[in-house]
Amino acid sequence: MDDPVTEKSEETLRARARERIASGELPRAKPARSWGGRGSGLPCSLCDNPIADTGPEMELEFDGAITATALRFHLQCQVIWDSVRRVPTESEWTAIEKRLPPFDTVVEARVNLSGSRSVILGVVLTRSRSPEGQWLNATTSSPLPAAWRPLEWRYPAGLDVSQNQENMTPKRA
Repeated sequence: MDDPVTEKSEETLRARARERIASGELPRAKPARSWGGRGSGLPCSLCDNPIADTGPEMELEFDGAITATALRFHLQCQVIWDSVRRVPTESEWTAIEKRLPPFDTVVEARVNLSGSRSVILGVVLTRSRSPEGQWLNATTSSPLPAAWRPLEWRYPAGLDVSQNQENMTPKRA
């Protein structure tokens, strides 16, 4: 793994990261702490090859019971795992209270119309005078009626969201 990662080997490592995240071998959670230093000779948590002392090693720790021991990665393997862990699954709904969708991106939202009735609707959160933005119907570009409240959101199936990862942090105050 001391050689540069080729496109083919990078895709193989991405597939392995997806498999290990799905099986629980690697966490999807963000690490609580991370350190970088010289390789220890221990195996990488992604590629399973030893991390030579001639290269950098990334050590990550997590809060809670996600993992009993720290994870160790080659620097390139850590970057690959981190990019894969950030991509939400297509069916993954995110509560509005937890995190707002990126501004100016069409998402599917479960919208409460009034009372106990809700629908799934394509919406866009736009920047506006309000600190929380304004919700628009993605088809008509008109504001949602005042009584309609988005409850949770997800990316539409098939959308490549890897480019949106840096914009996924707007949070409700």
